[in-house]
Amino acid sequence: MTSIGLFTYSTKPRGSVVHACCLAEALTARGHDVTLYALSKAGDRLFRELSCPVRYLDAAPAPSEPDALIAQRIQEVAEGVARLRPQHDIYHAEDCLVASGLLSRRAERARSPLVRTLHHFEHFESAFLQACQRRSILEADAALCVSRVSQRDVQRELSRQCPIIGNGVDFERFAGNAELRAWARGRFEVCEGELVVLSVGGVEPRKNSLRALEAMLPILSQHRTAHWLVAGGSSIWEHDSYRRDFRERVASLAPSVRSRVVELGAVTEQELLGLYQISQILLCPSLQEGFGLCVLEALAAGAAVVVSDREPFTEYLDEQSATFANPESVASISVAVDRLWNDSERRAELIRNGAARARAFSWDNVAREHERLYRRLLERAVPPSANIYEDTAHA
Repeated sequence: MTSIGLFTYSTKPRGSVVHACCLAEALTARGHDVTLYALSKAGDRLFRELSCPVRYLDAAPAPSEPDALIAQRIQEVAEGVARLRPQHDIYHAEDCLVASGLLSRRAERARSPLVRTLHHFEHFESAFLQACQRRSILEADAALCVSRVSQRDVQRELSRQCPIIGNGVDFERFAGNAELRAWARGRFEVCEGELVVLSVGGVEPRKNSLRALEAMLPILSQHRTAHWLVAGGSSIWEHDSYRRDFRERVASLAPSVRSRVVELGAVTEQELLGLYQISQILLCPSLQEGFGLCVLEALAAGAAVVVSDREPFTEYLDEQSATFANPESVASISVAVDRLWNDSERRAELIRNGAARARAFSWDNVAREHERLYRRLLERAVPPSANIYEDTAHA
């Protein structure tokens, strides 16, 4: 049994936070002693209950200026670690913010290795943030990527070799549930037989929300009972200007269309599960993703997916399990959604094949790959630059 501390920057269901929670539970199920640590603003608690212990690092209100905000959050992680003085064989950071806090408290970690998972390599405008990301990758004892596109970015930008350990999905948790489906229809005021297109991750540039909006407008105009629901929005970045443009565009629409574009913001775990249940299509035309965990979740729930025709989606999906669109073309996105809605046989085929594809990804397999890496780290006293990955397989 290995003692593992998993650290994440938030209590909200963003991709890296969900990854941390699911990995923590999968490792716990395999017999390890796992504790999840999360930065908590205003006393917030994690978005769902876990099967392992959770400890919180207090985070105070922070300034809006990005560099000052990140510097404060890093300091809060460091202070929380100093206060709690956790003792683990492995420390695992899911983002550069918590990794930097852990790197500054080497004494508390003693000789325990630090692992850093990189979900996607960011090209920040801020030199401070670039340095934070760089340090968190280069000074960790092991850095992992969730996809080839992230792996290549790190190799190109930092010349560090990183293994790939992808994502998983709890298939049974997202699979069909008539009771939950009925509850969600009432909660979100959607009738049976109406078209529901869901996007997960909130409104932000990386999610390509403005193009997705323009692409959905012809569909919403043509199909009077169609709805586009956008869930999420707990990013550490507020993207105020982008969100303002999105909301102003929605406000300019005719009332009959405007009422069916619903920006839900952060949702509860039950609400998210319900949204997957009532959605026929997941629209994810992202310009940048590390993996796209919501795609596996939607496939498990029985939705067809429209995704960008680029990595990482092309790494684990094909034309038998997904519909691809050019994320830089409004017309391409719109045609992909419209054709999928109008071709029920094609949609049923994608749902069937997509569910089979999702079943191939399990958190237990992801946990096994992490076990191998942890074991190798604990067996070898190696500097961060050493190559310990020659036998590490892709999940």
